[in-house]
Amino acid sequence: MIRVEEVLPWKEYEPKRSESISKVVEVKKERRIELGDRMSILFESKDTVLHQIQEMVYLDRLSKREDIEEEIKIYKSWLPCGGKIKATLYIYVKDNADLLNVFKTLPKIYDSIFLKVGEKIIQGDPENGTDQGEAFSTLQPLTFDLQGEKSTDIEIHVIHENYKFKTKIPETLAKKIVDEAYEQCG
Repeated sequence: MIRVEEVLPWKEYEPKRSESISKVVEVKKERRIELGDRMSILFESKDTVLHQIQEMVYLDRLSKREDIEEEIKIYKSWLPCGGKIKATLYIYVKDNADLLNVFKTLPKIYDSIFLKVGEKIIQGDPENGTDQGEAFSTLQPLTFDLQGEKSTDIEIHVIHENYKFKTKIPETLAKKIVDEAYEQCG
């Protein structure tokens, strides 16, 4: 759980922002897995979510405690806990024409992301629903409910009629994301 005391008002954060960004870039490097040339997945953690909240507080110039609490509420669903791995799927596009091409060739791609944990296949559950129509986004939070599975033998599978990809998650990252998934929700 992220507490309001962990998030700085924007003016206090501003002089520390460059250092914070540098640190989270390093954290994200080990937590991001490329899924071919069109997308990647970032396994979220308290550090990545806290940084996202801090950036939104900064960009929106928030200083009031209640405004910061509201940002925390918005992003708390991104925190892994309660037996659930949280991740963000990123779809790479070059421009609006490429976005339209992705929209046409990869419909329901959000339904196509799976984790194979041990012998169990777990479909990612998109935060905003699966059929987003014209609201198609290149960024999609996903939840993977481990259903009690604790194996750190994890693969990512993209199974879509127009896009297939499979890769193994490194053991050290797999252990981290499983451990985080089984933390208690705040």
